[in-house]
Amino acid sequence: MQLGTCRSDITLMPVSGKALPMRRGETMRLTQVQGYQCVDFNCFNLHDYKERMSVGHMRAQGFRVGEGHLVVSTPPHSRPMLAITHMKETCVSDLLGARCDATMGEREYGLVPRTNCQDTFAEAIREYGLTADDVHDSFNMWMNTCWGHSYRILPNVGPAGDYVDLLALMDVLAVPIVCGSGDLGQISNFCFKPIQVKLFEASDESNRRVTEILERCGSPDDKPAQPAGRILSDRPLTARPDYQPKFKAYPIASTDIEVALDSDELAGLRSALNDVGDTDGERVRAAFMLWYRHNRMRRHWNSPAGLRE
Repeated sequence: MQLGTCRSDITLMPVSGKALPMRRGETMRLTQVQGYQCVDFNCFNLHDYKERMSVGHMRAQGFRVGEGHLVVSTPPHSRPMLAITHMKETCVSDLLGARCDATMGEREYGLVPRTNCQDTFAEAIREYGLTADDVHDSFNMWMNTCWGHSYRILPNVGPAGDYVDLLALMDVLAVPIVCGSGDLGQISNFCFKPIQVKLFEASDESNRRVTEILERCGSPDDKPAQPAGRILSDRPLTARPDYQPKFKAYPIASTDIEVALDSDELAGLRSALNDVGDTDGERVRAAFMLWYRHNRMRRHWNSPAGLRE
């Protein structure tokens, strides 16, 4: 699809996010800068913040969504908000995993203060007068998961340059963030990486695409019947001119640690963890974190009554 002029180009550094107004017909492009970074996403009606994205109702399209699927809003609104117009298979999406909060790092690893998606979302939307209570379950992009009797996170497979396009079907406040737990698990291959965010103005072709989608799915201007009462619509979102971001544990600091491996150990490392890093350093970190998770992590949700098995 031919996009309009790029009106904004920012890079989200670990572990930050940004609330960005989008007008109908505009496109947001999220791009992997270095690769293998999970992105969490929230979305609000720009003119009524109580109407927001519903991950639960998006699951009607499948536990994974992809190109051609929709971001939809909460009942009683139940309207299309965004369309996914570009998403390759390397961007494995997830609608099952809830956004992480501080408990993962604080309870399981003893890390205080701890980066996390809940706090990053809350800080990003604070610019528009919203609070931590307005954060909702996230649409997770580049989050490779599997499920059956249990739910597991697999290595991230999104390479550098991989991108997702989201087309606005109504005026929204779109909130992408860099996932805050990527360094502790395979969700971002035990590392934090930046994400590029571009906004493109509406074009003739994007406006035609919006019209086609809404003719098929229903216009955001259509209000469903409200047997329980009237929907208020006087809660617009506007940016605070004095806002200065204060993300938790930002900026991320790292320290290099030398690890000596002989040729056999190095060969074994590359063979066992070839899919979780591009460098030997990344593989060493992954090997340590996998060992730590198995032998030292304090589990609190994965066993009965929160007790360690």
